[in-house]
Amino acid sequence: MPFDWRLAAKRILRSPAMTIIMILAGILCGLYYPALAHAISPVAQVYLNFLKMVVLPYLVSSVIFSITAMVQDPKSVRYLGKVGIAVLVVSFLAVLVSGTYSLILKPGQIENPQSRIELGEFINSQGSVSTDLAFPFQPPPSTGDPDAGHSIFLDLVPNNVFNALASGQTIQVLLFCLLFGLAMGKIPQPSSISLSQALNAVYRACTVLTNWFVWGLPFATFVLIADQTASTGTKPLMLMGGYLLVMGLCCLTFLAGAFAVIAIRSRRSYWATIKTLQPLLMVAITTRSTVASLPWIINLLSERLRFNLVVVELLVPLQAALLRTGPALFYTSGSLFIAQLYGHPLAIPDLLLVGVVSALLALTTSGMTGLLILSQMSIVCGYLKLPFEAAFALFVAVDAALDTFMTLASVCTVAASTALIAPSHRETAQSDEPVAQELEAEPAR
Repeated sequence: MPFDWRLAAKRILRSPAMTIIMILAGILCGLYYPALAHAISPVAQVYLNFLKMVVLPYLVSSVIFSITAMVQDPKSVRYLGKVGIAVLVVSFLAVLVSGTYSLILKPGQIENPQSRIELGEFINSQGSVSTDLAFPFQPPPSTGDPDAGHSIFLDLVPNNVFNALASGQTIQVLLFCLLFGLAMGKIPQPSSISLSQALNAVYRACTVLTNWFVWGLPFATFVLIADQTASTGTKPLMLMGGYLLVMGLCCLTFLAGAFAVIAIRSRRSYWATIKTLQPLLMVAITTRSTVASLPWIINLLSERLRFNLVVVELLVPLQAALLRTGPALFYTSGSLFIAQLYGHPLAIPDLLLVGVVSALLALTTSGMTGLLILSQMSIVCGYLKLPFEAAFALFVAVDAALDTFMTLASVCTVAASTALIAPSHRETAQSDEPVAQELEAEPAR
């Protein structure tokens, strides 16, 4: 048989070894050749723009098409209740895991006097960041603005869907797609079939584009890691090493659990599952965006792992907005880190408060950028009466690493929860067999 160089190149580029090599090479390039790292960074930004340009058309076509199909199939409604259960379970596990690691490892307790001096010097050097931003230290008053709750709903509902598409308002676009899909499901199929076919064609075209972009992932990873390392250096990473260890362990815990769930549901080996999902991990590391990773989750679960396409297309965008594992990990561990840093003891009621507020606050972060997610921690600190401005400078310095951990945790949780809820190709075929047997038996009567 002739040698297939494209297949060989794809296997090499998607291998975990290539990912590790590119990450290490990017770190070394950023440390020893920072000028080169900054010079080649625009190449990676162009690549990220290519990835992000297919996200909204992918979401619009897949969500509307899948909602329409599910409305026309009454059996599919049962999946929505399972999403609510998944949100509760994932939020509880995120708070439990991050809180346990933080209380055991105590990353905020710095015993070395020299380390505390260096930490203070670094915070003072970032004074423009820590003093120009004002955050509330006290819990929000119970008699606040009566229109504050209304503004949340106003932000969710688009007054102009085309403006929401142009500005990248993912939640508003998702809400429009859900309602539009429900409406299409009520239209007789002869009238809606042409639009359904057009949406399906858009979805397939976006899938092809996504497969094309996989060729540049390793090189974009190298460039972005090099640029991030050259920008931050190693000092903030060393000062925040204990906290990054906690976040890294939390991320690895959820990754390991997600791989196990997907391996069991797809009936593959653990290592085969890791190799299958490796392109998704590379996209999450490169883009640090859950939204940009959605097409890859849908493609891998439906095409490679053979889960029901219609259910996957509905559940992945919906759960990406609700399963906010990364922010929940960050708010819980970050607030405990600040409490330990300032020697503020927390009783059991305080720990329960941290867990509940972190889980609820994480649900509001869909569509937010990294720094905006960081600033939201001031709300948790306000309930505990903890200072936040000075610690904010520390989190900003390691924002790239934190954002990577949060994205990986959220993306793998969405993939695992979808695999747990959506029926596989094998289960769908087995459920169709009794119906086919009944239809065959009817003429014999």
